[in-house]
Amino acid sequence: MKAPTCLIAALVAAGLAAPAFAASVLEFDVWMRAIDKSSVAVQKSIARQDAAAARAEAREIERLYALMEAFFRDDMPAADALRVSTEGRELAASIAALLEAGDYERAGGAARRIAQACNDCHDPHKPFK
Repeated sequence: MKAPTCLIAALVAAGLAAPAFAASVLEFDVWMRAIDKSSVAVQKSIARQDAAAARAEAREIERLYALMEAFFRDDMPAADALRVSTEGRELAASIAALLEAGDYERAGGAARRIAQACNDCHDPHKPFK
């Protein structure tokens, strides 16, 4: 997938790609960085047992992964990245449910899996190297 990603980035830079797609590539990079930041924040909130802050971060991660699902389904189809995005969204949703049940240990495990999943998808699908 690296070659198509590089080709798309080159087309965007040259102004030859559709503007809507160029915005999606740029937005994707923003989403990816926001997930990274929020995955650290949710882990810290869970460690402090601050359920309200952790739920808010988890909901933001869930929202961002939903955007990435659409990106990998519609703008840059990649089955493995779509799967990672779906799993990330589901893990984020599970954090809120686990916190509602007072299960900080499992919520922390889900948050750590989100952080680890970033590495699984990052190298082959990061649009800017």
